[in-house]
Amino acid sequence: MKNRSPIVRAGLVAAAALAALAVLVPTFAGAAKSTNKALVAAHGKALAECSAEGLVNGYTNDATLFFPDGVVVKGRAALTELYEGFVKPPSEEGLCGLKATPVLEWESGRTSFVKFKVTAPFLAKPYFSTDGYVFKGGKIAAEMSTFDATKLDFKKSK
Repeated sequence: MKNRSPIVRAGLVAAAALAALAVLVPTFAGAAKSTNKALVAAHGKALAECSAEGLVNGYTNDATLFFPDGVVVKGRAALTELYEGFVKPPSEEGLCGLKATPVLEWESGRTSFVKFKVTAPFLAKPYFSTDGYVFKGGKIAAEMSTFDATKLDFKKSK
């Protein structure tokens, strides 16, 4: 590069930098996607384990959840209250036993959208819900959910 003009050298350095970025950016994007998938999987695992603590710990302290009909849950105390009620057994009007299986996922950067098939021994048929997640620092910072427990079809008691 000694005999090349400063402009040509700068062009070659820029081309080398762009080539390096072309190799690294998909790797970082893939890492973000696999991280998002792992975070969604951890959330589903905590749900299946009926762990309010596990669910709440997956969120940032100031996380905001948006549900149908304008219901908004914000912050750690509200999340704890929500999930402590959610993971109670059905005999106590909770939903412990739900299993949410991803059937369709879309990711871009810090955002993921997941369509879930929700099943449980006490449901008469599967329920489908879609959640959108925004991740920050390895946790859910915001969630938009179509989940509506009033739409669940429960098995009839005998």
